[in-house]
Amino acid sequence: MSPDAPPAICRTGCFVAVVGPSGAGKDTLLRLAGRALAGRDDVVFARRTVTREAVVDVEDHDVLDPEAFEAAERAGAFCLSWRAHGLAYGIPHEVDVALDAGATVIANLSRRALAEAASRFPRFAVVEISAPKAVLVARIAARGRESPEEIEARLTRAVALEVPATAERFCRIDNDGSPDDGAARLVAFLTS
Repeated sequence: MSPDAPPAICRTGCFVAVVGPSGAGKDTLLRLAGRALAGRDDVVFARRTVTREAVVDVEDHDVLDPEAFEAAERAGAFCLSWRAHGLAYGIPHEVDVALDAGATVIANLSRRALAEAASRFPRFAVVEISAPKAVLVARIAARGRESPEEIEARLTRAVALEVPATAERFCRIDNDGSPDDGAARLVAFLTS
C-alpha cells in the first residue's frame, strides 16, 4: 500500500480475500463464481494488476511491467499491494467505491497480504482454497511456466495461513474435485 494511502474508514461492504497455494484453482473458482453472480450490483470481483502477462481464459488481471507498477504504486493507484514469487500485485482503489456502496468485494490475495488487508478493510472475510500437494504439483506443471525444481521451491516457500482475528467469517474449500463443485461452495459462501 502506498504510504500516502488513506487510512481504513468505516465501510458498509465486506472485502473477501481469497487465498491459497499456487495450483489450488483460485482463478478457476473465481471465474466460475463471477459467471454465476454476473449482473449483481452487490457483488464485485476485484481486477488485480500484476507484473506478469495474463494467460487468456486462465487468469484475469491487468498487466504492468515492474517499473510502471512501482510508479503506479508510488502514485497511490492501489488500495493494497504486495510482492510474492518475484511478482508485484495490486488491488485498485475502485474497490473502495464498491465497498462504500455496500457491495461484497472479492479479491485473489496472497496470504502474506492478509494482515494488511485486514487493517485496511474494516469488514473482512477470508476464503482459503486448497488441494492436496499432488494436485497442486500437477496443476502448476500443466501451466508450463516452471521446472519441477521451481515448482517444488514454490510450494516449499508457501506461507502458513493465519486468519486475522478481525475476520468476520472464514471458509475453507478443498478444491480437489470438480471445479463446478468448488465454485458452488464459493458462491454459497459469498451469498450467505
